[in-house]
Amino acid sequence: MKRLLYFDWLRILAAVAVVVIHVSAGVVTDRSQNYTSPWMAGNFYESLSRWAVPMFVMISGALMLSSRREIPTAEFLKKRMGKIVIPLLIWSVIYYANEVRKGAYSFSMSDFVERLATGDIMYHLWFLYMIAGLYLITPLLKVLVRNAKRTDIEYFLILWLIASVIMHWMTYMVGYRIEIELFFVSHYVGYYMLGYYLFTYDLRPAVRKLIYAGGLAGWLITFFMTYRGSVSSDDPLEYFWYDEHSPNVFLITIALFVLFKYTAVGRTPLPWVGKVISEASFGIYLIHVLVMQTLHEKFDFVWFNLHPAIGIPYKTVLVVAISTILVYIIKKVPVLRGMIP
Repeated sequence: MKRLLYFDWLRILAAVAVVVIHVSAGVVTDRSQNYTSPWMAGNFYESLSRWAVPMFVMISGALMLSSRREIPTAEFLKKRMGKIVIPLLIWSVIYYANEVRKGAYSFSMSDFVERLATGDIMYHLWFLYMIAGLYLITPLLKVLVRNAKRTDIEYFLILWLIASVIMHWMTYMVGYRIEIELFFVSHYVGYYMLGYYLFTYDLRPAVRKLIYAGGLAGWLITFFMTYRGSVSSDDPLEYFWYDEHSPNVFLITIALFVLFKYTAVGRTPLPWVGKVISEASFGIYLIHVLVMQTLHEKFDFVWFNLHPAIGIPYKTVLVVAISTILVYIIKKVPVLRGMIP
């Protein structure tokens, strides 16, 4: 497939946004902030970034499901699962060892195996479990998309919106949901299919304008409703409006994908550093938490506290830069290359 600039830009922005989320998390979950300007700054950056993981999933869906190559299921799974399982094992060992060193975990093989099986070693590694599940069902989804009309895919996406977005919102708003079994179209498989749909089919200009308006509304809802819900909650953060399956985050994600596909923004040539970050995006995701923890623990002379309005961008640039350099080095060393496909 011809390399698409807008996918590169979306990968870059999604990788940066993931780092922003984790840098900002310490601010928006801090009970001492009392919803003053530091907390509001953290909420601002979080609200700008919550689309990151759904975007990674949409890009994967666009590439995996649009491929017309006839690959036997066993061959596909061997190739794709190897790129997930091997890094998952390696980085699980690394993060587990680091937590044992810090005294957060007590080492035992049974503890490691249990944490590995349940995805409880480090908070961001859940993404690998989720994407592994999507890869396992990709051969079946390809049979569907290969034989489906556009209206069939739209029907699939409507069911997903009902099962994973509307029902999720309904549970939050009224405390219950309609119990109908739609597991086939639930959770991240919808974003996976949505990426394929938006990549494959064209949207009319009028529809795009509505989507852009929805994206702006989604960001405003994320920012203000999170503030409103947090102020009235016993917890420092009302998380619902940050959730990837909240209606507002869905609107932001689809708007950004469409914006970069159809406008000159997504056709802007990549600077050399952009190419490096795009190619390192998965590695940045894997390593950035370790970089953050190490800077906080060992290099506090660069991990100093600033007002979050400045501190979050500063720390994000620092973490992305160091992570990118480390990923670049790892990929150049043959014995380490398997850590980051």
